[in-house]
Amino acid sequence: MGAVGEARTAKLLAPLVRRGHAVVLHDRAIPGSRANLDHLAFTAAGALYVDTKNWTSDKSQLTVQGGTLRYGRYDQTRALQTVVWEAEQAARALGVPVRPMVAVHGTKIPAPRGRLELGGVTVVEAKRLRGLLRSLPPQPGWDSARRAAVGQLAERTLPPAS
Repeated sequence: MGAVGEARTAKLLAPLVRRGHAVVLHDRAIPGSRANLDHLAFTAAGALYVDTKNWTSDKSQLTVQGGTLRYGRYDQTRALQTVVWEAEQAARALGVPVRPMVAVHGTKIPAPRGRLELGGVTVVEAKRLRGLLRSLPPQPGWDSARRAAVGQLAERTLPPAS
């Protein structure tokens, strides 16, 4: 199920690459770890790590209770902490800050515009991901040449996971 969600997220990100708005790498290994990075995107807003969650159960929904994200009865705090850790590993490898995000397929985010911020992670409905990335304010120095250079560095330092 996870691979299906990752493929769907990759398809959502593809137009940003085609239009020159982003350099995107998929399924990259974190050296010295069994973990992988689902999607790295380099845009005018900087470096972003997008983890995909394919939460499609008919019986469960996403809720926020007391600042805790839950999918059904399951607390997702650990999952968000893992996403932060993965973004930190990417930042260490690339030498630039990497913003952690989660793109959720299959359920609604219980917040305005289908996104929320929890534990330092932006959680967004996958169908709204592309619009969110386009709407982020540009960061100084993240022109197309820098996006390409950091993307090439990521290709060298974060090998394909599979």
